[in-house]
Amino acid sequence: NLDGYEAESLYSGIYMDTKGFTFKTGVRTFEAASYLRKMGVDPVNVRRLFRNDLDTYIQKSRIISHAKVYRKNIAIAVCDDIGQDTQIVVAQAADELLNIKGIEAAFVLAAVGGRIIISGRSLDSVNVQVILEKLGGGGHITIAGAQLKNNSLGFAEMRLRAAIHEVVFEEAPFAQA
Repeated sequence: NLDGYEAESLYSGIYMDTKGFTFKTGVRTFEAASYLRKMGVDPVNVRRLFRNDLDTYIQKSRIISHAKVYRKNIAIAVCDDIGQDTQIVVAQAADELLNIKGIEAAFVLAAVGGRIIISGRSLDSVNVQVILEKLGGGGHITIAGAQLKNNSLGFAEMRLRAAIHEVVFEEAPFAQA
């Protein structure tokens, strides 16, 4: 037995983990969501929980507008510290870049205080975890991150490009660069 708050919390977790039921979902995911709906969850209310304010949306749009395509299918965007929600905005921008046709992986770098944060996302054809492990980070094949100390944005981007090249192009002997 779940109360409304618990059911909405679980549904919210499923919604977030599956990026709105569009990624890595199966029959059991939808069965669980259906059960939670029967418990009274309103999907519109859940979606409202994940909306951004206008300033955040504009910041994310600026990051995306400065992205460059690397090696035909990887987007890389670089930005300065944009405020207290930089880590969230950077992660959301990396997610959004995957909505661009032809982009299989996306990385967003930002200066935050004395460090560089990198958020990596992919549609699973590029292993962002292995790439960011080369820079001391980690995560999952489709979602990963790293933090670099004592690096400029330019140097961090150069290191990221080298890691991408090493993982994606040197480990795939017949891949075209």
